[in-house]
Amino acid sequence: MLVLALGCIQQTPPKACTEEAKLCPDGSAVGRTGPNCEFAQCPQLVGNDSDAHGCKASAGYTWCESSQKCVRAWETPCQLTASEALGVARASACTEAGNISDANPMYNNNSRTWWFDILIKPTGCSPACVVFENRSAEINWRCTGAILYTVKTANSSLGEILIDGSGFTLYTFSPDTPGHSTCYGTCADTWPALTIFDTISIPKGMPGKMGAFMRTDNKTQVTYNGKPLYTYAGDSAPGDTNGQGVSGKWYVVNPTD
Repeated sequence: MLVLALGCIQQTPPKACTEEAKLCPDGSAVGRTGPNCEFAQCPQLVGNDSDAHGCKASAGYTWCESSQKCVRAWETPCQLTASEALGVARASACTEAGNISDANPMYNNNSRTWWFDILIKPTGCSPACVVFENRSAEINWRCTGAILYTVKTANSSLGEILIDGSGFTLYTFSPDTPGHSTCYGTCADTWPALTIFDTISIPKGMPGKMGAFMRTDNKTQVTYNGKPLYTYAGDSAPGDTNGQGVSGKWYVVNPTD
């Protein structure tokens, strides 16, 4: 009689892959996988679309100036530090509107922008310098809807005069000629020119003619009946007229002159 002996068949446990990683051309890394512990396939690159820094756009990479490397935004957001953004703001055209405050900067996670207050308070507005990831900056006036006039009239101890949108007295400089300023350097520090970025806004019924011209420092200065307009550093509050008659050359502006 033939007797067969049946035994159990032992199963071979799956091979444990070593924890190694291979760097791919796009900057990502892949590990070992599968029954033979082979490296996984690297992401396929489409075309030769590397930018000047070698970042592959087809793989989702862009250059991050702050960290000085190629990153993918969904993995490592490229965020400027507050000090870097402040440097961008202070080197931008935002400074033409006023001094940039370093107190309480705010980062907006949705727009990925830094916001810095501008130390000037036009009526109805609270302007900020907005710094973007690409190191550009622009002014956001954050106005409430109140009309912000460039020039308007007000009553004073000297009679009716011209004031700026914030209520500060405006002056003319007698050495100036129509459409031409002679106040630069230290003079401009004491007597800041009334400048604009785009348009002039005035109330209805202004008797004189508003205008503007390009100064030699590339700022656009506002004129009234051809005369360049200025504010005075010695006026600490709206309504002050401390610049009247200074050096026999500086005078407030009567709207009917």
